[in-house]
Amino acid sequence: MTVASAPKRLVVACAVLTLAGCSSAPDDTVTILAASSLADVMPQIVALAEQDNPDETLEVSYAASSQIVQQLNAGIQADVAVLAGEGPLESVDSSVDIRAPQIIATNTLAIAVAPGNPGKVTSINDLGRDDLSLVVCAEQVPCGLAAAAMFTKADVTPRIASFEPDVRATLSRVASGEADVGVVYVTDLVGQSVDSVEVSPEFQVVNSYPALSVGDSARGDAFVDFLGSDAPQKVLRDAGFSAP
Repeated sequence: MTVASAPKRLVVACAVLTLAGCSSAPDDTVTILAASSLADVMPQIVALAEQDNPDETLEVSYAASSQIVQQLNAGIQADVAVLAGEGPLESVDSSVDIRAPQIIATNTLAIAVAPGNPGKVTSINDLGRDDLSLVVCAEQVPCGLAAAAMFTKADVTPRIASFEPDVRATLSRVASGEADVGVVYVTDLVGQSVDSVEVSPEFQVVNSYPALSVGDSARGDAFVDFLGSDAPQKVLRDAGFSAP
């Protein structure tokens, strides 16, 4: 891939990135675009990084992996992108300069049910029932692709009520009782008030999380390397992520 000619750092403060309204960041700011499923764990990792490098500020923005790729292709600049699946990498435009991705963690799926399990869901086979309100991630999002692969493995035709933009939106619909059941990552259930149903190993799908440095950012390279070190890896394990 070729080196992009645009400036390398922009401060990104919005949850869904836009090209409008972004201004140049100071040279000591590292801009990170992270998948929504990392929203709980990344602040802890950022705090560790800033302890090691007190002169640096890390700005993190969260979105679906497909949205992050769209923003990179549209020209927004960042130092690091961390995606919730390797599939979106195939959609990165050749004009975007990225380093060879490093897999920092893996994640698996779980079936989240509304508090009290009003739909009486006991297994993945129930997700084909007409009387359930089932929500899943949009098909272009890694959690949606993983859910589709899981349904194929289980030979289940899901009765999907709605496709959500990312895994956090999916979980929110279930936690609020707007939906009976949803497919999320196991890590999204940590500390949440929803119940869950385990996915049998033979139907399970594993998603890898690639971290990549964008452009010629030395700070981006350093943060990607940091993600693979002991302290951030412990934070990821404690949050329910598995080793690469």
